[in-house]
Amino acid sequence: MNIQSSLEILLIEDNSGDALLVEMMLSDLPLITYSLTRADNLAEAIELLQKHEYDAALLDMSLPDGEGLEIITQLKPYAPGLPIIVMTGRQDEEFALQTVKEGVQDYLIKGRIDSWQLTRSLSYAIERKRLEDQMIHLAHHDQLTGLTNRVLFQDRLQQSINRAERRQENFALLYLDLDNFKSINDALGHHVGDKLLKGVADRLLDSTRESDTVARLGGDEFAIILDNLVDTAVVTPVVEKIMDTIAKPFLIGEHTLHAGISIGISLFPDSGRDAENLIKNADSAMYRGKRAGRGQYSYYTSDMNAKALGDLQMEMELRDALEKRELVLCYQPKIELLTQEIVSVEALIRWQHPKRGMIPPADFIPLAEETGLIIPIGEWVLEEACRQLAGWQNMGFRSLRMAVNISARQLRNPDIIKVILSAIDKAGISPGELEIEITESMLMEDTEVNNLILRELRQHDIRVSMDDFGTGYSSLSYLNRFNIDTLKIDRSFVRDIPVDADSIAIATAIVALGKSLRLNVIAEGVETEEQYDFFTKMDCDGAQGFYFSKPLPANEFLQFFESYNEKQIMELSA
Repeated sequence: MNIQSSLEILLIEDNSGDALLVEMMLSDLPLITYSLTRADNLAEAIELLQKHEYDAALLDMSLPDGEGLEIITQLKPYAPGLPIIVMTGRQDEEFALQTVKEGVQDYLIKGRIDSWQLTRSLSYAIERKRLEDQMIHLAHHDQLTGLTNRVLFQDRLQQSINRAERRQENFALLYLDLDNFKSINDALGHHVGDKLLKGVADRLLDSTRESDTVARLGGDEFAIILDNLVDTAVVTPVVEKIMDTIAKPFLIGEHTLHAGISIGISLFPDSGRDAENLIKNADSAMYRGKRAGRGQYSYYTSDMNAKALGDLQMEMELRDALEKRELVLCYQPKIELLTQEIVSVEALIRWQHPKRGMIPPADFIPLAEETGLIIPIGEWVLEEACRQLAGWQNMGFRSLRMAVNISARQLRNPDIIKVILSAIDKAGISPGELEIEITESMLMEDTEVNNLILRELRQHDIRVSMDDFGTGYSSLSYLNRFNIDTLKIDRSFVRDIPVDADSIAIATAIVALGKSLRLNVIAEGVETEEQYDFFTKMDCDGAQGFYFSKPLPANEFLQFFESYNEKQIMELSA
């Protein structure tokens, strides 16, 4: 018989003889020690329950200030989780059933109780209540992290609304989403992903008050209710504390992981007066932050609804754009400065909208990332770029390589290697003729996982470039570990050359760094002859920009390529 070794028992009994008998039976129990507190009436019992917690209560159903079921009804609000065992001289099966329906754990007949029966009754009552509490807990808490789950979160949110309305107070709802969880989960396995989620949950609890609600809504989505706010100005420091805490590395086994977080914030009552609107608006604010760049927090504002409608319309049109062949690729050459030859070409996507005209990628790629449309769009770009390269090779232009940009969402796709290899295979080109461009900030989101992807790309002889170099936060130690071939100097450092001394210093340092690490270095955004001369004198490997050519449709690029080669031949023979 499973019963804890020491019990705090409340005996509610006005008859001294019956009380003495119970105490004698409890003293005969060999396996437990107990502390027995007696109340002579219902009022005294209620007073004791307000001051102290008990493991079980033995309740007489006939008291000076209460009789029958009304005793249980009056007692329950003060002892909602307390196992209650009824002791009565009334032998009535129907009445016994009614007490059980009211939440009583057992029904004992006075005069028929012995020590063994009382022990069994106490044991079963406490164990049954423990199992009930456990089931209630499991139904309302996330099994992995122990946090409040979606069901209990909805209830807590409604309670916060009711309390805030009654007290004329404010509270904040935070919607949180991990920025690169899927890539970690896919690359390192669910056991690592689960430990990361537990670590995030622990840090969220450490960053909030006990009175706040921290919930896991599913996957890598969390929510926090910051309750009882005297001033909403306290929300921002809490949010920044959360972001700083989550930004610190997680040490999980042999892995050092980085899990940035995006947060959307809605305030009651300014952002909504009901649960549905508060959740919807916090979610909208979170995705606005993601579009601005991962690792951001954003407050909901009323203009987000109008923007959300605009985004929804564009999303619907973008879904049709791929099927209707409105997406097109333009191609911009990369020049090898030593030989002046066109050695590769970068494929750049455009959207030829039937009504809005040519839409640049900056206006629709963030939306494609957010909605997941970037996955099918990215596959089309890879296949179309590889197909175009194969077509040019069949025409005799075999010295070209094709560069394709991979977005953050694509990089987190567990099938990204298969997608790239499939595009190469369908086109019939060599893997070494394809170059994948990934931005510096993307690579640094999760260095360990991303390096596994880069290593596999290099094993297939696919070249890798770090795009926009200098704008992120990579360290030399990470840079040395990455399996990359090329650094591309961001155009922001090229734009002001040769006027700005800082830009000259940064560009010079990047070229020297690339040389020391035996990496190719390409300057992006070269637009003037002065910039071209600067990078040529710096012994930079290559350049790309309007000085040579803007991005061109396939047929126009072919004409440019042919005329450029003819010009080079004429200059060499002159």
